[in-house]
Amino acid sequence: MPTIYDIAKKAGVSPTTVSKVFNNYKDVSDRTKNKVLQIATEMGYVPNSTARSLKTNRSFLVGVVFSENVGIGLEHQFFSVVLESFRNTIGTFGYDTIFINKSLGNQPLGYLDHCKYRNVDGVFIITALPNDMDFSKLMSSGVKCVTTDILFNNSPYVISDNKEGAHMAVDYFMEMGHKRIAHLAGPLNVIAAEQRYNSFVAYTQAKHLDLDERYLAISDNFNVEDAYRATVDLYERFTKDDYPTAIFASADIIAIGAIRALKDMGYKVPEDVSIIGFDDIQLAEYTSPALTTIKQDKKLIGKKVAETLYQYMNDEPVESTVTPVSLVIRNSVRNLNAE
Repeated sequence: MPTIYDIAKKAGVSPTTVSKVFNNYKDVSDRTKNKVLQIATEMGYVPNSTARSLKTNRSFLVGVVFSENVGIGLEHQFFSVVLESFRNTIGTFGYDTIFINKSLGNQPLGYLDHCKYRNVDGVFIITALPNDMDFSKLMSSGVKCVTTDILFNNSPYVISDNKEGAHMAVDYFMEMGHKRIAHLAGPLNVIAAEQRYNSFVAYTQAKHLDLDERYLAISDNFNVEDAYRATVDLYERFTKDDYPTAIFASADIIAIGAIRALKDMGYKVPEDVSIIGFDDIQLAEYTSPALTTIKQDKKLIGKKVAETLYQYMNDEPVESTVTPVSLVIRNSVRNLNAE
């Protein structure tokens, strides 16, 4: 097994310089750092994590907090891609990723106590409810935390441009000739759903479109079943003459539930009702019809969270980030102007 002395000899630098590279010291040039890391990779060097932790007083572990109460599993195609991008990026900085939940074995344990037990250097909060006291306790503790889809005081976050996404959906529906546009929201205790809901309401009012409470429905969770029930409730408010011809869904998974409900009620998509989702999960391309949606840059979100958390853990200045979104046009929106 190669040592730092072997790497130092081949790189033409001192063992101290090699040690500084592995411990992310700032007084080593990028050129030297890249050279040392390349040689270490070529030689198959693996740093001793225990020794490194003792020397630097760091664990080189970052925690991921994930609340199952939100109704989104980590198998969800949006969060799974974000998490994988985060894990890969934070790994390039020398950190391993572990999950932080409210138990340790069979013993209940709050997020903060679990973080202390694992001695994590920082935390990525990927999903949590703002009214969760364990979440609030962790965020207020001084542990370095970065969030996505969660805003908490002045903590740094990375979030998609939900306001612009809602505007894009409404604009495209209007371009296609739709005036009666409904919104099928996600649970409003999730910041992304709340922002999309508020932006939709404000923008449709600004555009002087038909909008009253009948056009607004909320899915209790981000899943097909709750979205199905919310869609049935939404369309039972209308007759066959005045129903909304378009739905902006707060998430692709909600849009999929809406499509199923509409078909069971005798509506055709997009012939009778057009739908736009939000996320651009992989499944969106393979629904019937293929789903037009607002695309979030999932890999960029995960990468930005990792970079922000790394800077935060190293006491560097950090800023929150709003990542851009884009409209992906497929087959779920009918062009009424072409008739």
